[in-house]
Amino acid sequence: MESTHTSTLPLARAGGRRTGAVHHRPLDVPGAALWRRREYAEAALAVLIHRYTGETDLVIAGDGDVAWPIRVTGDTTACGLLVAIGSAPLDAHDPRPATGAVLSEAPGGVPTAALTVVVTRDEARLLMSADDFDDAAADQYALHLGRVLHTLAADPTIAVRDIALLTDEDRHRILVDWNRTDAPVPPAFFHEVVAEIAGRAPDAVALTWPGGTLTFGELDRQANQLAHRLAALGVGPHSRVATCFPRSAESLVAQLACFKLAAAAVLLDPDFPVDRLRYMIEDAESVAVLTMAAHEPKLYGICPVVPLDTADWRTEPDTAVSEPVTADHLIHVCYTSGSTGRPKAVLVRHGAARNLIHSMRTVLGITAESRGTWLAAPGYGMVEVECFSVLAAGAPVQIPEPSVVTSPVWLRDWLVAERITHTLLMKAMAERLWEQEWPAETALRNIRICGERVQSWPSGLPFHVFNLYGSAEATVVATCDITELGQRLGEHGRARELPPIGRPLHNVKTYVLDERLQPVPPGVVGEICVAGDSLSEGYLNQPEATAKKWLPNPIDPARHPILYRTGDLARYWPDGNIEIVGRTDNQVKVRGNRVHLGEIEVALAAQPGVHQAAVLARKDETGDTRLVAYLEPETGAVPSVRQIRSALRDRLPSFMIPVAYVVGTFPTTTNGKIDRNALPEPPKSRPDVGSAYQEPRNPIEQRLRQLWATTLDLEGIGVLDNFFELGGDSIRAAALTAQIQEFFRVETSVDDLFDDPSIERMALAVGAALRA
Repeated sequence: MESTHTSTLPLARAGGRRTGAVHHRPLDVPGAALWRRREYAEAALAVLIHRYTGETDLVIAGDGDVAWPIRVTGDTTACGLLVAIGSAPLDAHDPRPATGAVLSEAPGGVPTAALTVVVTRDEARLLMSADDFDDAAADQYALHLGRVLHTLAADPTIAVRDIALLTDEDRHRILVDWNRTDAPVPPAFFHEVVAEIAGRAPDAVALTWPGGTLTFGELDRQANQLAHRLAALGVGPHSRVATCFPRSAESLVAQLACFKLAAAAVLLDPDFPVDRLRYMIEDAESVAVLTMAAHEPKLYGICPVVPLDTADWRTEPDTAVSEPVTADHLIHVCYTSGSTGRPKAVLVRHGAARNLIHSMRTVLGITAESRGTWLAAPGYGMVEVECFSVLAAGAPVQIPEPSVVTSPVWLRDWLVAERITHTLLMKAMAERLWEQEWPAETALRNIRICGERVQSWPSGLPFHVFNLYGSAEATVVATCDITELGQRLGEHGRARELPPIGRPLHNVKTYVLDERLQPVPPGVVGEICVAGDSLSEGYLNQPEATAKKWLPNPIDPARHPILYRTGDLARYWPDGNIEIVGRTDNQVKVRGNRVHLGEIEVALAAQPGVHQAAVLARKDETGDTRLVAYLEPETGAVPSVRQIRSALRDRLPSFMIPVAYVVGTFPTTTNGKIDRNALPEPPKSRPDVGSAYQEPRNPIEQRLRQLWATTLDLEGIGVLDNFFELGGDSIRAAALTAQIQEFFRVETSVDDLFDDPSIERMALAVGAALRA
């Protein structure tokens, strides 16, 4: 994984008051004669920096402000590095900052670079700023630098990547001690647990929604009736049945009916474009589709369709249906974004779901007295994390009005009023939610966050916040109570660190490994790899993609023969907590959804007038991810951004549609590839939209345009422009609504303001509210 991550030295701390204090660590010198050859100290320092950061082009500084470049890769041998150092050109005016320094004398004991080795006749010392590194970091660097020196002296032919930084004791702590997660899990699978609860507490509420309630007894009986109807259609063990519903009782009944027949539910979202839905149904080889009558026309003709609100399946008997199920039977088929332009289907196992559900109940303290939510989009496996763990405890799950989840204020008020105890939120909404003021007596015990890297710490809340990490391929892998951890770190510690993803869940093993699948030291960046009960089976009908991710496990093959490579870059904290730092590929999270930028690029490149396309995920001022499309036109053509955006709406979900577009010739690297680092920031000027430009005509329109400009980070907005065509989304719509309510002091909803999302129409709605 060389050159895939930043050159920031691991274990370095950010912020804080500068004291000028310096750590001095004597190095374990292998032989006095060695140090009289300065190049050994330079080589050891270069090896350590490369192994810690992955950077290949380094600058070493010395006495008299002299610097010299050094190139080191994993294939570089010790003797080759020593030769290169001996012939490196010196430059007293090299403008690049030194990544390391080797001095023949200590100039006042002050380090000239992040890592400075001072060589004298009698000893060698490592100097590190105490403002940037703590004692533990200084000890680790000195220890590992000493091991590098010993290896360079003992074996000049060794490759840099083969120089061991960890001892057997270190490896045992990382691979074994930090993965002591074995725990018993009850043998019943989810649908069996629901049936057992229905038998002993049939009147207990399982699901509530605006205007309706479903008990566990009703849930199980209806699932039995639907299972009988599906069996008559030929559904049985190992079948796959498409389920296309909004968050609803029907969705839950449909999934349970599939599970009772040992069939997998293919999770679809009715808001997906028609072509995407039909592709998923065909690709999954679905034998039936379960949906509502309103969605039947766009799903008809591939396989039998059963609309649960109009079909007569309620005439079937409600006698128990229960085909034998094993841990390796599929529970869900979940589609993710794919690099080839086609979504990939992940095959989720009953065993993985069972382990997840039990772990969530245990870690979060979910009991029959709890109250959960269903807020996550229905087309993904988050239903296992959010809902199944609550239902399996015999507790109810509640679905709010759709508008509730668009505003952090409304969501807070709903959670408090309904006495919700456990909920799950995407990162963007969660961080907005905990900025609200909360009543001290709220029933809420904890919030789970998922979807993206958490970039702030919660504090002063009457509940706990848990950071979850996982994917459809490995369900939930790790969790961390960032409320409790943040309290232990204190204000100073929180200012220096971002929240980690924590430690692995029950019966899950997590490792941070290098490109050779070997463990890396704390602070060093590697790829998260997962083994244990959480793994899915792989990708449907994509053996090559599966083989790249699901590998023979070199660490513990007897107990866990498969190792899953997540593609997430991370590093260990010294206590074993894991912190995410990036991706090995171009997958990103947008509004909680995993997106492969390559899929969007394929869709863009297929549009008229587009020669090639690139998509970048850029962070805005609030930390949210926004997709920017870069289009290089065909010779003599001018791509129409307006038409391209319209075409994407028919092909991609809303969260995959870029919010900004830049048309022009791409910068390239020396090997002819697109130089993504050189692609410009998108312009803040008004994009090509389908409306004529119109200036504001009254004070309300003028103020609304100012609020729109702040929310969208755009200039020159017209009062007839469409909010969503300008790059707005549901999160920004909620933020804008809150600003309008606060400025104009009116009570108006997202639906009222965005019924026709232009400034002109919004001004009429605000004016009406003011008059009222």
